[in-house]
Amino acid sequence: MRDAADSWWEDATALCAQLAGIPAPDVQDWYRIGDGYLSICSADAPLRASMRTLFRECAVPSPGAEDVPHVGCVVRMLDGEDISLVTFEDSEPLDLHAFALTIFPDRGFTEISSAVPGWSVLGVPGPHELGAVAFSGPHMLVQRGTAWQALAGILAFSRLIRRQRDLLYFHAGSVGIRGQGLLLVGPKGAGKTTLSLTLAARGHTFLGDEISGVRVESLELVPVRRSLAVRDGPRAEDVSRALDRMQAPYEPFPDGTQRRRAYAGELFPGTGADTTRLRHIIFLQGFGPIPRLESVRPGREHLGLLTPLGATMWGMNPVRRARDLLSVVTRVRCSTLTLGPPDETATLLEQLLED
Repeated sequence: MRDAADSWWEDATALCAQLAGIPAPDVQDWYRIGDGYLSICSADAPLRASMRTLFRECAVPSPGAEDVPHVGCVVRMLDGEDISLVTFEDSEPLDLHAFALTIFPDRGFTEISSAVPGWSVLGVPGPHELGAVAFSGPHMLVQRGTAWQALAGILAFSRLIRRQRDLLYFHAGSVGIRGQGLLLVGPKGAGKTTLSLTLAARGHTFLGDEISGVRVESLELVPVRRSLAVRDGPRAEDVSRALDRMQAPYEPFPDGTQRRRAYAGELFPGTGADTTRLRHIIFLQGFGPIPRLESVRPGREHLGLLTPLGATMWGMNPVRRARDLLSVVTRVRCSTLTLGPPDETATLLEQLLED
């Protein structure tokens, strides 16, 4: 735990009360993510723009009438003031401080000591110095100059994921080939985006390239079509042509790389779907001169290769979640895949689903 010289949050209770009295902004954006709805009602334009960029293909005009989880994120601010209030509207309470520290261990968040009753403080790394945000119940106080927008967005998204307990969410790509769903599992840089876009370019269903949801009971894959961040490297010619046709711009990313921002629905219209039944899990295991696919018997050892989102595990009985994971793995076919040239690899997967 560390101290901070600028303890602006010492007046957190009064600041929160003052800002909470401001009417909510008129602009409200809605997103359908898996089996739930996320709303962003923000007086902060950069947060609105960031969420629209990430989740444009999940945008809906308003929530449906079905009984599914809803999570809202409301940002209130006063012109000329340094402090803004973020309030998460969620029917289930959550310790935001512990949630952020636990499920985002790689983001550099740190605990900061605070003597303010009812408030905890989190250090948020920025490009030049450590910033801070203060939590109490559903509220998060943030200071101008702190890189808080990304934290607010990922907390809102993760709260909604946490509420969908009948689903498991993974760091994985998901596609459909002739109505049969594939889950593409592998670490960053393993080829999830390259392979899923290659298949989309060939007319197959694109559900997501980075985050995928699976309904445990029915094994249905649900779409999570975030914006694409395409690295340079080997890719199918049809994908390169589509990126150039749409003039997909390069953007800098926190890891220092430059990637092209694009949307699957614009690159390859008509490749979306509501759901697709999961039939096969593909564990991506590096690259080679030619693609190589090997069937494996699913079992407990494969659980360690799956990468569920921290939010999908939060607050759940670990025995139940382990049972859910095992249930998914053992009810579908599993294979390991060494990726070769993109089109050759896609052809191999198409042939797999013809068997």
